[in-house]
Amino acid sequence: MKKHLVVSMLLLASVFGLATDTQAGETFLLLEDTEDLPPPYKQWWYATPADYSAYNETYEVFIRGDGKHGDFFGILQVDCLNPKNSEWLATGGFLNAERVPAQAITTLRSQLCDDGV
Repeated sequence: MKKHLVVSMLLLASVFGLATDTQAGETFLLLEDTEDLPPPYKQWWYATPADYSAYNETYEVFIRGDGKHGDFFGILQVDCLNPKNSEWLATGGFLNAERVPAQAITTLRSQLCDDGV
C-alpha cells in the first residue's frame, strides 16, 4: 500500500509539474512496442523524470506502460554513473518490472544520462 501511495503521489507531482527540476513533468515516449502483438495492437512505454540528484547523478523517473499487454507503472531510480545500481523503488499494475523492455530502459538512459534532461 505504501509503494502504491508513493507512486500515486509521484504521478500527481509529475502531471501537475510540482517536481523541482525544470524538465521534470515532461513525459516522453520511450518505446512503441509491437513485440508478440499482432497488428494493430501495441504497447507504449513512457517516462516522466521527476527528480535529479547532481551529487550522485541519479534520476527518479516515473515509468508507465499501457497497451494490449496490460498496464504498468513504477518509479525507477536511474544511476548514470553505475547502471547496475539502478533500481525500481516502486512498481504496480498488471505487468511486473521484468516486462519493461530492455530497449525502453536503453532509450531512457540515453535521454537522461547521455544528453541530460
